[in-house]
Amino acid sequence: MGSKTATKATTAAVREGGVVTYKGGILGDLVAKAAHVAAPHTVPWLLGAGLMVPAYGLHQMWGASPWAAAGLTVSGGVVTVATWLVSRWRHVLGRVQSTGTAAAASGYLLAATITGPTAHPTIDLWIWAGGTLAALWNVRNLIRPKIDPEGTMLAPGGPGSLFKALFTQGQDQVQVEAVRNVKVSPTAIQGTVELGGGDTAVDLQKALAGIEAQHGLPVGSLTATVNRANAGQPMVTLSNPMLLENPIPWRGPSAAGESVAKPLQVAMFQDGSTFGLGIVGQHLQVMGMTGAAKTTAFAWGIWGEFVTRRDGALVVVDITKGEQTVAPARPALHGAVTKKPTARDLFTKWLPQWAEERLAAFGDKGLIAWEEGCGYTYLEVWLEEAADVFEHIDMEDFINLARMLRSAGGGFAWSLQRADSTQMPTIVKGQGGGKICGGVESAHDAGWGLTDEQEKAEAHPEQWRSNYPGMAYADAQGVPRDRIAMPMRFYDWGPTNRARVENFAAHCAQYPASARPVDPITAKLLARIAGAEPAAVAGGERQEDEMDDDVKVTGVTREYLAPDPELDAHDAANPIDPDAPLEDVPDIPLGGPKMSPEDARMVLNRTLAGFADGRPFGPADLGGVLASTGLSRPWLQKQLKARIEAGELEYDPEEKKPYRVRVLAPAA
Repeated sequence: MGSKTATKATTAAVREGGVVTYKGGILGDLVAKAAHVAAPHTVPWLLGAGLMVPAYGLHQMWGASPWAAAGLTVSGGVVTVATWLVSRWRHVLGRVQSTGTAAAASGYLLAATITGPTAHPTIDLWIWAGGTLAALWNVRNLIRPKIDPEGTMLAPGGPGSLFKALFTQGQDQVQVEAVRNVKVSPTAIQGTVELGGGDTAVDLQKALAGIEAQHGLPVGSLTATVNRANAGQPMVTLSNPMLLENPIPWRGPSAAGESVAKPLQVAMFQDGSTFGLGIVGQHLQVMGMTGAAKTTAFAWGIWGEFVTRRDGALVVVDITKGEQTVAPARPALHGAVTKKPTARDLFTKWLPQWAEERLAAFGDKGLIAWEEGCGYTYLEVWLEEAADVFEHIDMEDFINLARMLRSAGGGFAWSLQRADSTQMPTIVKGQGGGKICGGVESAHDAGWGLTDEQEKAEAHPEQWRSNYPGMAYADAQGVPRDRIAMPMRFYDWGPTNRARVENFAAHCAQYPASARPVDPITAKLLARIAGAEPAAVAGGERQEDEMDDDVKVTGVTREYLAPDPELDAHDAANPIDPDAPLEDVPDIPLGGPKMSPEDARMVLNRTLAGFADGRPFGPADLGGVLASTGLSRPWLQKQLKARIEAGELEYDPEEKKPYRVRVLAPAA
């Protein structure tokens, strides 16, 4: 154990540079540093010489008493045996040296009590034996800080020895026998802490906050994880939580054009390593309070990596925020669901049919799970504001579907504020193989977003709340066991919300879904989604520019033959079958050349004036506008949306004919 002064010097060095960089002493402190380094080596000599004082006193009091000699013999034996037992966690050499020293000191006190400390040969033997033992302890203290059992070089006073000092000097919360296998990197120090007295990793995890406070470290600097091979030897990492104090800019795609089987690089741990999320083969739960950046950091971060991979299809379901979440990503999405009826059909009809067909196809090819290069697209279905989705679908069907989806080459990810039983059935929570938990309101809420192992490891997402958007813990594929309780921060798309939207939208535009073809079974599923959600044009593209209204040939049959609840509601008895063979029909003129946008708007205004009496209408009632203007349906949808936002139209998506005129713009 070092002196109080030595402990303070150690603490200052760790706080100033032990985590990221290490700084040695300055020239003006050479003398003090030399004294500090030499001080531990004087201890064995001082203790040896100091034994002469009690030996002299014992001789004066009981030198002629046989009872004193007997008592000292018994007590010396007890001390020697106790030393051997207490040092059982040390290596054999250390155990023998400690026990031998105790035996030698006890024997000297016995002999000096009987003969006197200066009598010959008592003093001669003590000088020889005591000097030898003191020299052996000096050798041990010199060698041990430099080379650990794994051969890692640790200079005296360097980061490795300072790391050891955190647990071996000045703390009494847990019994630490040794710190071994220390590895030093530019951003972290890691080692195995050997505990004694029956202490376990759980005991050390509870003590870490006190050790941090004692040595003046930032909160969360130390993390400890269970060593499955030895309960008394947890792995401890010292890193710098200030590394994540500020947002980390998005770094761009990590593996564009490669498979989704390769981990998605989406965040940075506080030890400077990258979080690579393994998306394939697991369902994922994402949780965090409002303001924790579930959408702009967690969702967009994962989507941003996913859409750069060649063999994945991403379908997003958001019936709460709708276009606010989906719009920036639309070019890169293979499908988007923003309506409740579509969501119900997706989970009760289309996805089960997709899974059945895929499982049959996998069986024919001898596949028991999706794998890179199998010839089929990996399907990821992401549920934003999942609690609202769960309210509108049959949860028993969803649970069965979750079991099928993984085998069929797909996965669910559900994102919500609080994954308790009021928001989702407990059995659904059990289907999630991975968890990402951002800032939460309280420690109670944290329990719904963390695994049991993370809670035991003292993960505390309530410390961030909404003050550190993008901060999270993760226990999922791609997270090493020693980092499940280590904070991470997802990459940030920009310094402001406007910049985030613009940057993410620009990124998605560079990786359109149309450039990532899918297998025929998945194409059928996406066609159904596109037919039910007219805004999601085939291939994931949207025609936003009213000056670019040429009708696209690609995907026309998928868009217009798939059932559409708005366009086909008038003929429910004879719904369109997208798989039926096409029949010859007479050519129907589409109208003359395209009108200018200004003239086309005048035509639309005149048509809307016919519904000024409050009658509801749908897109099918405006077919004459397209025929006479020569423009496309996306242009019409954009015009209707603009009038809704301006307060001229009312819109109720639950109605078969969802539009009503509220305030009609003056017709030309």
